[in-house]
Amino acid sequence: MAMSTAPESTISRKVVRLGVLIVLVIAVYSVGWYFAAEFLKKRILTFFGGGNPAGVTATCEDATLGGYPFRFRLNCTRLAFDDHFQGVAASFGPMRAAAQIYNPGHIVWELDGPAEIRSALGFNTALDWTNMQSSFRIGLSGLSRSSLMMEGLSATVTSTVSNLQVQMTAPSAQSHVRQNEGNLDYATLVRDVSVSIDGTQIALPPVAASLDATFADKGGLLDPRVAQEQKLYGTRGEIRRMVIDMGEGRVLTLSGPFEVGEDGLISGRIKLQVEQIRAWRDAVKTAYPEQSDMIDNVANVLRALAFGRDDSEAEITIQNGVASLGFIPLGQIPPL
Repeated sequence: MAMSTAPESTISRKVVRLGVLIVLVIAVYSVGWYFAAEFLKKRILTFFGGGNPAGVTATCEDATLGGYPFRFRLNCTRLAFDDHFQGVAASFGPMRAAAQIYNPGHIVWELDGPAEIRSALGFNTALDWTNMQSSFRIGLSGLSRSSLMMEGLSATVTSTVSNLQVQMTAPSAQSHVRQNEGNLDYATLVRDVSVSIDGTQIALPPVAASLDATFADKGGLLDPRVAQEQKLYGTRGEIRRMVIDMGEGRVLTLSGPFEVGEDGLISGRIKLQVEQIRAWRDAVKTAYPEQSDMIDNVANVLRALAFGRDDSEAEITIQNGVASLGFIPLGQIPPL
Protein backbone atom coordinates (compact mmCIF):
# COMPACT_ATOMS: atom_id res chain seq x y z
CA MET A 1 0.00 0.00 0.00
CA ALA A 2 2.79 2.42 0.91
CA MET A 3 4.52 1.78 -2.42
CA SER A 4 1.34 2.64 -4.41
CA THR A 5 0.68 5.79 -2.35
CA ALA A 6 4.06 7.43 -3.09
CA PRO A 7 3.56 7.82 -6.85
CA GLU A 8 0.04 9.14 -6.25
CA SER A 9 1.43 11.75 -3.82
CA THR A 10 4.03 12.82 -6.37
CA ILE A 11 1.36 13.20 -9.06
CA SER A 12 -0.87 15.16 -6.66
CA ARG A 13 1.96 17.57 -5.86
CA LYS A 14 2.59 18.14 -9.57
CA VAL A 15 -1.09 18.81 -10.16
CA VAL A 16 -1.16 21.27 -7.26
CA ARG A 17 1.96 23.04 -8.53
CA LEU A 18 0.49 23.24 -12.02
CA GLY A 19 -2.74 24.65 -10.60
CA VAL A 20 -0.85 27.25 -8.55
CA LEU A 21 1.20 28.19 -11.62
CA ILE A 22 -1.95 28.63 -13.70
CA VAL A 23 -3.52 30.81 -11.01
CA LEU A 24 -0.36 32.94 -10.82
CA VAL A 25 -0.26 33.34 -14.60
CA ILE A 26 -3.93 34.38 -14.64
CA ALA A 27 -3.32 36.83 -11.79
CA VAL A 28 -0.28 38.38 -13.47
CA TYR A 29 -2.14 38.55 -16.80
CA SER A 30 -5.14 40.18 -15.12
CA VAL A 31 -2.99 42.82 -13.43
CA GLY A 32 -1.14 43.44 -16.70
CA TRP A 33 -4.43 43.70 -18.60
CA TYR A 34 -5.74 46.28 -16.12
CA PHE A 35 -2.65 48.51 -16.39
CA ALA A 36 -2.61 48.12 -20.17
CA ALA A 37 -6.30 49.07 -20.29
CA GLU A 38 -5.61 52.21 -18.27
CA PHE A 39 -2.75 53.06 -20.65
CA LEU A 40 -5.03 52.52 -23.66
CA LYS A 41 -7.72 54.71 -22.12
CA LYS A 42 -5.27 57.57 -21.68
CA ARG A 43 -3.95 57.07 -25.20
CA ILE A 44 -7.41 57.23 -26.76
CA LEU A 45 -8.26 60.38 -24.84
CA THR A 46 -4.93 61.85 -25.88
CA PHE A 47 -5.84 61.18 -29.52
CA PHE A 48 -9.23 62.87 -29.22
CA GLY A 49 -7.82 65.76 -27.21
CA GLY A 50 -4.72 66.43 -29.31
CA GLY A 51 -2.21 65.33 -26.69
CA ASN A 52 -0.44 68.69 -26.40
CA PRO A 53 -0.08 71.43 -23.79
CA ALA A 54 -1.64 74.13 -25.99
CA GLY A 55 -4.96 74.24 -24.18
CA VAL A 56 -6.79 71.25 -25.65
CA THR A 57 -9.03 69.41 -23.20
CA ALA A 58 -11.03 66.24 -23.80
CA THR A 59 -13.87 64.75 -21.79
CA CYS A 60 -15.03 61.13 -21.85
CA GLU A 61 -18.03 61.13 -19.51
CA ASP A 62 -18.83 58.02 -17.47
CA ALA A 63 -15.83 56.21 -18.95
CA THR A 64 -15.91 52.44 -18.44
CA LEU A 65 -13.23 49.88 -19.26
CA GLY A 66 -13.99 46.35 -20.39
CA GLY A 67 -13.19 43.63 -22.88
CA TYR A 68 -11.26 41.32 -20.53
CA PRO A 69 -9.55 38.99 -21.28
CA PHE A 70 -8.71 39.36 -24.99
CA ARG A 71 -9.73 42.91 -25.85
CA PHE A 72 -9.54 46.43 -24.49
CA ARG A 73 -12.79 48.37 -24.62
CA LEU A 74 -13.58 51.96 -23.60
CA ASN A 75 -17.12 53.35 -23.55
CA CYS A 76 -18.24 56.93 -22.90
CA THR A 77 -21.76 58.28 -22.59
CA ARG A 78 -20.60 61.58 -24.10
CA LEU A 79 -17.42 62.77 -25.80
CA ALA A 80 -16.33 66.40 -25.95
CA PHE A 81 -13.22 68.44 -26.58
CA ASP A 82 -12.27 72.10 -26.41
CA ASP A 83 -9.31 73.52 -28.35
CA HIS A 84 -8.65 76.95 -26.86
CA PHE A 85 -5.71 77.55 -29.22
CA GLN A 86 -7.77 77.08 -32.40
CA GLY A 87 -11.02 78.37 -30.91
CA VAL A 88 -12.97 75.18 -31.61
CA ALA A 89 -15.22 73.23 -29.24
CA ALA A 90 -17.22 70.11 -30.06
CA SER A 91 -19.55 67.69 -28.32
CA PHE A 92 -20.75 64.26 -29.45
CA GLY A 93 -22.96 61.43 -28.28
CA PRO A 94 -21.85 58.06 -26.86
CA MET A 95 -18.51 56.64 -28.01
CA ARG A 96 -17.32 53.02 -28.06
CA ALA A 97 -13.68 52.13 -28.76
CA ALA A 98 -11.87 48.80 -28.71
CA ALA A 99 -8.51 47.20 -29.55
CA GLN A 100 -7.24 43.64 -29.57
CA ILE A 101 -4.75 42.85 -26.82
CA TYR A 102 -2.20 41.62 -29.36
CA ASN A 103 -2.49 44.83 -31.43
CA PRO A 104 -3.32 47.72 -29.06
CA GLY A 105 -2.12 50.40 -31.48
CA HIS A 106 -4.95 49.60 -33.91
CA ILE A 107 -8.16 51.03 -32.47
CA VAL A 108 -11.67 50.73 -33.88
CA TRP A 109 -14.41 53.00 -32.61
CA GLU A 110 -18.01 54.06 -33.12
CA LEU A 111 -19.55 57.41 -32.34
CA ASP A 112 -23.23 58.32 -32.04
CA GLY A 113 -24.80 61.65 -32.93
CA PRO A 114 -25.86 64.29 -32.74
CA ALA A 115 -22.78 66.49 -32.70
CA GLU A 116 -22.25 70.21 -32.34
CA ILE A 117 -19.11 72.09 -33.37
CA ARG A 118 -18.61 75.73 -32.38
CA SER A 119 -15.86 77.82 -33.93
CA ALA A 120 -14.43 81.23 -33.16
CA LEU A 121 -14.06 81.72 -36.93
CA GLY A 122 -17.72 82.71 -37.14
CA PHE A 123 -19.72 79.56 -37.79
CA ASN A 124 -21.36 76.71 -35.91
CA THR A 125 -22.04 73.24 -37.30
CA ALA A 126 -24.72 70.74 -36.28
CA LEU A 127 -24.19 67.15 -37.44
CA ASP A 128 -26.14 63.92 -37.22
CA TRP A 129 -25.85 60.47 -38.77
CA THR A 130 -27.34 57.01 -38.52
CA ASN A 131 -24.05 55.12 -38.39
CA MET A 132 -20.41 56.10 -37.92
CA GLN A 133 -17.53 53.63 -37.80
CA SER A 134 -13.85 54.40 -37.80
CA SER A 135 -10.41 53.03 -37.09
CA PHE A 136 -7.00 54.52 -36.57
CA ARG A 137 -3.47 53.30 -36.01
CA ILE A 138 -1.16 54.97 -33.52
CA GLY A 139 2.61 54.78 -33.90
CA LEU A 140 5.58 56.40 -32.22
CA SER A 141 5.00 59.57 -34.27
CA GLY A 142 1.32 59.91 -33.43
CA LEU A 143 -1.51 58.92 -35.71
CA SER A 144 -0.13 57.05 -38.73
CA ARG A 145 -3.45 56.50 -40.54
CA SER A 146 -7.18 56.75 -39.99
CA SER A 147 -10.36 55.79 -41.84
CA LEU A 148 -13.91 57.00 -41.26
CA MET A 149 -17.25 55.83 -42.68
CA MET A 150 -20.60 57.55 -42.15
CA GLU A 151 -24.15 56.74 -43.25
CA GLY A 152 -27.24 58.95 -43.21
CA LEU A 153 -25.19 62.14 -42.81
CA SER A 154 -26.86 65.53 -42.37
CA ALA A 155 -25.08 68.78 -41.57
CA THR A 156 -26.13 72.38 -41.00
CA VAL A 157 -23.55 75.17 -41.00
CA THR A 158 -24.74 78.48 -39.54
CA SER A 159 -22.88 81.76 -39.79
CA THR A 160 -22.82 83.58 -36.46
CA VAL A 161 -22.30 86.85 -38.35
CA SER A 162 -25.08 86.77 -40.97
CA ASN A 163 -27.27 83.84 -39.77
CA LEU A 164 -26.84 82.27 -43.23
CA GLN A 165 -27.53 78.53 -43.08
CA VAL A 166 -26.18 75.88 -45.42
CA GLN A 167 -27.66 72.39 -45.14
CA MET A 168 -26.15 69.26 -46.64
CA THR A 169 -27.32 65.65 -46.72
CA ALA A 170 -25.54 62.54 -48.01
CA PRO A 171 -26.55 58.89 -47.63
CA SER A 172 -22.90 57.85 -47.31
CA ALA A 173 -19.48 59.41 -46.88
CA GLN A 174 -16.00 58.16 -46.13
CA SER A 175 -12.54 59.63 -45.63
CA HIS A 176 -9.00 58.32 -45.25
CA VAL A 177 -5.89 60.11 -44.01
CA ARG A 178 -2.30 58.99 -43.44
CA GLN A 179 1.24 60.18 -42.88
CA ASN A 180 3.43 59.48 -45.90
CA GLU A 181 7.12 60.39 -45.64
CA GLY A 182 6.35 63.66 -43.90
CA ASN A 183 3.44 64.51 -46.19
CA LEU A 184 -0.27 64.20 -45.49
CA ASP A 185 -2.34 62.07 -47.86
CA TYR A 186 -6.09 62.63 -47.80
CA ALA A 187 -8.90 60.94 -49.71
CA THR A 188 -12.66 61.29 -49.39
CA LEU A 189 -15.81 60.12 -51.15
CA VAL A 190 -19.41 61.29 -50.76
CA ARG A 191 -22.45 60.08 -52.67
CA ASP A 192 -25.73 61.75 -53.65
CA VAL A 193 -25.01 65.05 -51.91
CA SER A 194 -27.85 67.59 -51.77
CA VAL A 195 -27.26 71.18 -50.65
CA SER A 196 -29.76 73.80 -49.46
CA ILE A 197 -29.21 77.44 -48.53
CA ASP A 198 -31.55 78.91 -45.94
CA GLY A 199 -33.94 76.04 -46.54
CA THR A 200 -34.02 76.36 -50.34
CA GLN A 201 -32.43 73.44 -52.16
CA ILE A 202 -29.98 74.29 -54.92
CA ALA A 203 -31.56 73.27 -58.21
CA LEU A 204 -28.94 70.67 -59.04
CA PRO A 205 -29.35 66.89 -59.00
CA PRO A 206 -27.62 64.95 -56.21
CA VAL A 207 -23.87 64.93 -56.77
CA ALA A 208 -21.21 62.32 -56.05
CA ALA A 209 -17.71 63.65 -55.39
CA SER A 210 -14.30 62.22 -54.59
CA LEU A 211 -10.93 63.75 -53.77
CA ASP A 212 -7.42 62.31 -53.62
CA ALA A 213 -4.84 64.90 -52.56
CA THR A 214 -1.44 65.32 -50.90
CA PHE A 215 -0.42 68.18 -48.62
CA ALA A 216 3.36 68.58 -48.67
CA ASP A 217 5.19 68.51 -45.31
CA LYS A 218 1.91 68.40 -43.36
CA GLY A 219 2.21 64.89 -41.92
CA GLY A 220 2.88 66.55 -38.57
CA LEU A 221 -0.82 67.40 -38.34
CA LEU A 222 -1.30 63.80 -37.18
CA ASP A 223 1.48 64.03 -34.58
CA PRO A 224 0.17 65.70 -31.40
CA ARG A 225 3.71 66.74 -30.43
CA VAL A 226 4.07 69.10 -33.41
CA ALA A 227 0.50 69.55 -34.68
CA GLN A 228 0.21 73.06 -33.25
CA GLU A 229 3.27 74.12 -35.25
CA GLN A 230 1.56 73.31 -38.56
CA LYS A 231 0.20 76.34 -40.42
CA LEU A 232 -2.46 76.59 -43.11
CA TYR A 233 -0.74 79.53 -44.76
CA GLY A 234 2.21 78.47 -46.87
CA THR A 235 0.70 75.04 -47.57
CA ARG A 236 1.64 73.39 -50.85
CA GLY A 237 0.10 70.29 -52.31
CA GLU A 238 -1.32 68.47 -55.27
CA ILE A 239 -4.79 67.36 -56.24
CA ARG A 240 -4.06 63.98 -57.76
CA ARG A 241 -7.67 63.51 -58.78
CA MET A 242 -10.94 65.21 -57.91
CA VAL A 243 -14.13 63.96 -59.57
CA ILE A 244 -17.61 65.51 -59.49
CA ASP A 245 -20.31 63.30 -60.99
CA MET A 246 -23.82 64.67 -61.54
CA GLY A 247 -25.11 61.54 -63.24
CA GLU A 248 -26.24 60.97 -66.84
CA GLY A 249 -22.63 61.13 -68.02
CA ARG A 250 -21.99 64.60 -66.57
CA VAL A 251 -18.52 64.17 -65.07
CA LEU A 252 -15.96 66.83 -64.16
CA THR A 253 -12.37 65.90 -63.25
CA LEU A 254 -9.72 68.19 -61.72
CA SER A 255 -6.02 67.66 -61.03
CA GLY A 256 -2.91 69.74 -60.48
CA PRO A 257 -0.69 71.57 -57.97
CA PHE A 258 -1.85 74.31 -55.61
CA GLU A 259 -0.52 76.46 -52.80
CA VAL A 260 -1.89 78.75 -50.13
CA GLY A 261 -0.04 82.05 -49.74
CA GLU A 262 0.85 83.73 -46.47
CA ASP A 263 -2.16 85.99 -47.05
CA GLY A 264 -4.50 82.98 -47.35
CA LEU A 265 -5.01 83.37 -51.10
CA ILE A 266 -4.91 80.24 -53.27
CA SER A 267 -2.80 79.86 -56.41
CA GLY A 268 -2.49 76.90 -58.75
CA ARG A 269 -2.73 75.44 -62.22
CA ILE A 270 -5.60 72.97 -62.37
CA LYS A 271 -6.26 70.66 -65.30
CA LEU A 272 -9.97 70.45 -66.04
CA GLN A 273 -11.69 67.62 -67.92
CA VAL A 274 -15.42 67.94 -68.66
CA GLU A 275 -17.72 65.29 -70.10
CA GLN A 276 -21.12 66.36 -71.49
CA ILE A 277 -20.41 70.10 -71.66
CA ARG A 278 -23.89 71.10 -72.86
CA ALA A 279 -25.59 69.02 -70.17
CA TRP A 280 -23.40 70.67 -67.52
CA ARG A 281 -24.19 74.09 -68.99
CA ASP A 282 -27.93 73.52 -68.84
CA ALA A 283 -27.87 72.13 -65.29
CA VAL A 284 -25.70 74.93 -63.89
CA LYS A 285 -27.74 77.64 -65.66
CA THR A 286 -30.90 76.23 -64.07
CA ALA A 287 -29.30 76.51 -60.63
CA TYR A 288 -27.69 79.93 -61.20
CA PRO A 289 -29.69 81.79 -63.88
CA GLU A 290 -28.10 85.11 -62.93
CA GLN A 291 -24.74 83.75 -64.18
CA SER A 292 -26.09 82.57 -67.54
CA ASP A 293 -23.79 84.73 -69.68
CA MET A 294 -20.60 83.59 -67.97
CA ILE A 295 -21.74 79.94 -68.02
CA ASP A 296 -22.44 80.17 -71.76
CA ASN A 297 -19.01 81.74 -72.37
CA VAL A 298 -17.21 78.99 -70.43
CA ALA A 299 -19.14 76.26 -72.26
CA ASN A 300 -18.37 77.85 -75.65
CA VAL A 301 -14.65 78.09 -74.88
CA LEU A 302 -14.52 74.45 -73.73
CA ARG A 303 -16.29 73.26 -76.89
CA ALA A 304 -14.01 75.42 -79.06
CA LEU A 305 -10.92 73.88 -77.43
CA ALA A 306 -12.37 70.45 -78.27
CA PHE A 307 -13.18 71.47 -81.89
CA GLY A 308 -16.91 71.30 -81.22
CA ARG A 309 -16.93 68.04 -79.30
CA ASP A 310 -18.97 67.76 -76.11
CA ASP A 311 -16.00 66.52 -74.05
CA SER A 312 -13.07 68.85 -73.43
CA GLU A 313 -9.87 69.55 -71.52
CA ALA A 314 -8.58 72.92 -70.34
CA GLU A 315 -6.44 74.53 -67.66
CA ILE A 316 -7.78 76.77 -64.93
CA THR A 317 -5.24 79.30 -63.69
CA ILE A 318 -5.59 80.59 -60.15
CA GLN A 319 -3.35 83.51 -59.23
CA ASN A 320 -3.68 84.96 -55.73
CA GLY A 321 -7.30 83.89 -55.53
CA VAL A 322 -8.34 85.04 -59.02
CA ALA A 323 -9.50 82.11 -61.18
CA SER A 324 -9.65 82.25 -64.96
CA LEU A 325 -10.18 79.89 -67.89
CA GLY A 326 -8.00 81.31 -70.62
CA PHE A 327 -9.12 84.92 -71.01
CA ILE A 328 -12.45 84.35 -69.21
CA PRO A 329 -12.46 85.36 -65.53
CA LEU A 330 -14.28 82.81 -63.37
CA GLY A 331 -14.34 84.78 -60.15
CA GLN A 332 -12.51 85.52 -56.93
CA ILE A 333 -11.77 82.81 -54.36
CA PRO A 334 -11.89 84.41 -50.90
CA PRO A 335 -8.83 84.01 -48.65
CA LEU A 336 -8.82 81.09 -46.26
